[in-house]
Amino acid sequence: MNLDNIFNAFEDNAPLQEKAALIMLQETQAFKLGMFKKIIWNQKNMEDKFNALKKHMPELAEFMAIDSDEVGELVTYTRAWVHIKDFDPTSEHGIDASRIFSDEYTVVACDLAINFWEEREEYEKCAHIKKVKDLLKKNLPS
Repeated sequence: MNLDNIFNAFEDNAPLQEKAALIMLQETQAFKLGMFKKIIWNQKNMEDKFNALKKHMPELAEFMAIDSDEVGELVTYTRAWVHIKDFDPTSEHGIDASRIFSDEYTVVACDLAINFWEEREEYEKCAHIKKVKDLLKKNLPS
């Protein structure tokens, strides 16, 4: 697969081979764990930027009658769950992926997700993410 052309696979007229390669990539354990981490951290970045914008533009804060942070969190953690739910921390590929992504940021992403789902009493999700977190912590560099 030519990584320089990976975004071509998103186009309607992309060659079937590139689309198949992208689909295969999305099924890997590394992709699932990486997207989980990325989605959660991107939400935090967007939330920080949005809060800074509201601080500089009070009229925007007044306009936003709904709690945009709550809605954003629900979307974020639901999207992150879509990726991590199929991550298998007991598989060889899952263990390899955890070695790639074992860092403080991924562990914190797990903590944030666990806290979010715990508040909503989604304990099965918490248990699965905790297994992922335990594997990550085991593989953290010393």
